[in-house]
Amino acid sequence: MDAGSHTWPPPAPSPPPFSSRPRASPSPHRRRRRHSKKQHKPPPAQPPPTPSPAPQGADYSALPPELVHRALAASCASDVAAASRACRAWRDALRPLREAAALHAYGRRVKHGPVAGAAARGGGGGGRIEAERQRALGLFRRAARLGSAAAMVDAGLMCWEEGRRVEAVEYYRSAAELGHPVGMCNLGVSYLEADPPKAEQAIRWFYPSASAGNARAQYNLGLCLQNGKGIKRNQKEAAKWYLRAAEGGNVRAMYNICLCYSYGEGLAQDPVRAKRWLQLAADCGHKKALYECGIKLCACQENIHHLHATQWQPF
Repeated sequence: MDAGSHTWPPPAPSPPPFSSRPRASPSPHRRRRRHSKKQHKPPPAQPPPTPSPAPQGADYSALPPELVHRALAASCASDVAAASRACRAWRDALRPLREAAALHAYGRRVKHGPVAGAAARGGGGGGRIEAERQRALGLFRRAARLGSAAAMVDAGLMCWEEGRRVEAVEYYRSAAELGHPVGMCNLGVSYLEADPPKAEQAIRWFYPSASAGNARAQYNLGLCLQNGKGIKRNQKEAAKWYLRAAEGGNVRAMYNICLCYSYGEGLAQDPVRAKRWLQLAADCGHKKALYECGIKLCACQENIHHLHATQWQPF
């Protein structure tokens, strides 16, 4: 073999076939002891420790004031005590609010269901639903007295549904003064639906609610700007609020912004965007949008038939 056929590194030298040192054969007893299963038993698997359940109410508001003062010694004692009292107050306020929300959701779920049908047929389901509603209203009122703005809004909604509009407006006003966007919007709507309507006061509450992102307030503000209710008519500003409300999911605003794009009212004409918003409103169940989509589809189908008729040639 030539030198060019060698590879690097060179192969290791093989051991000599014979050795002058005698090889000691291992003892069979030692091998048996080494591989005996009895000598090497794996330790029994220990079950994983079960985590201890978290104590109920183990939060900042449940700590004793003395322990809070020691943990936050660097802070001002009066500030820590005030924070502890605030946490305890909110915990007490949210407890009836959660229970009332669950009862109210249950009442709305079965309002048009089998229980309501049994009540209409003279069954006993209606009394139970009414009792649950009154219990939920009582809990909302209790949470509202403790300072919860969300409970004020829900209590106002239930009073409005039951026809006690004066009481509902008071709850809305309390929530609006605390800065709740839904409370401000509902207070503005109640001013619009008053007899006589108070559009100027409604606009006063629609603006902060719409600026906070409430889609219903944005739609109502756009409607007032378009029709000049309580404010100078401004179609461009109305289209701006319609667009924000439509992007926030308000179905009526979707249809109105479709009209703005179709006729160029407050916005530049854009048939493509008008069609897109019309389709979105129809998908959300808006009646006029559904009707107009149907009309457009029928017109499109007639155009296709007319095109086929003009292209047909006799044999």
